Amino acid sequence: MVIIFVISSLEQPPLPMPEFEWLTIDKLYHFIEYAILGGLVARALVEARPSVVPSRLVWYVAAVFSILYGASDEWHQTFVPGRFATFADWVADVLGAIAGVLGVYLYYRKK
Repeated sequence: MVIIFVISSLEQPPLPMPEFEWLTIDKLYHFIEYAILGGLVARALVEARPSVVPSRLVWYVAAVFSILYGASDEWHQTFVPGRFATFADWVADVLGAIAGVLGVYLYYRKK
């Protein structure tokens, strides 16, 4: 979360942003970073349960927490010169968070 916040605080993202015809590679970056976040949050909650979150809610709490952090990150970018928030970025965040949580869910289900 700290890494996401720091990168979002920079005026220009550190990675090159080539554009495709209808999509930017930026959406892939958003997806990947929130997949990692969603997976890490899910894993942390699974390892901490049942004292933190009831076991049947772990996956939902991890996804909602990561999605809300994505929304707060987009809002944060509105205060950074040269950055702006977009709905498309947030959608990439949402899809990434869900994918990360789902990946951890499937891992623990097999285990």
